Amino acid sequence: MVICTMERVIYIDVDVSPYISSSSSLKSITSEKTQNLLLLYFNNKTLISCQVKLNESNEKGSLQFTLFDQADKFCLQNNCLATYNNGKTQLNLHDIRSCTCYEPIQLDNECQYLCFNESATYVFALVKPRVLFMYRMTDRRQMAKLFVYDFVLSMVADNDFLVLAMNDRRLLTLMIADPDDPTLQARIQALPS
Repeated sequence: MVICTMERVIYIDVDVSPYISSSSSLKSITSEKTQNLLLLYFNNKTLISCQVKLNESNEKGSLQFTLFDQADKFCLQNNCLATYNNGKTQLNLHDIRSCTCYEPIQLDNECQYLCFNESATYVFALVKPRVLFMYRMTDRRQMAKLFVYDFVLSMVADNDFLVLAMNDRRLLTLMIADPDDPTLQARIQALPS
């Protein structure tokens, strides 16, 4: 692996052989812009986090690996990780910063899409047949359940809204509303009519 900074280039050997078989190949690398964490996803559905730690002089680095359960889908936001495995129909939530793995959330059916809002306060799961669930990360409480009128092609969220790209080429924009949020009424009143 090569890490490029403004001042120098740092080379670090990445050896994942203790975690995967020799026949596995790397399928994707995921990261966040401001974090020192990489997610390595392999064709056998193995998911490994790779924490990069540079020494004080930024001349050498070390790696810390964490192996997660096999995943068919995953998303990373603000050091929070959500993984889903088709065989178990479970949504697994991890706080990577605190090394916490929460109790899995059992889903009724296959998960089609996963995403966090920007702050990773909430995770959204679209489950067959087109049912959208919203869970709060801190207590894994289901905050919302909504049947979606058409197939969803993709979804993305910021801290206030979730946007679904629908099969009929429309964008469905949903406000993220936590009933425990004391500013909820003011946010609703501020919406354009």
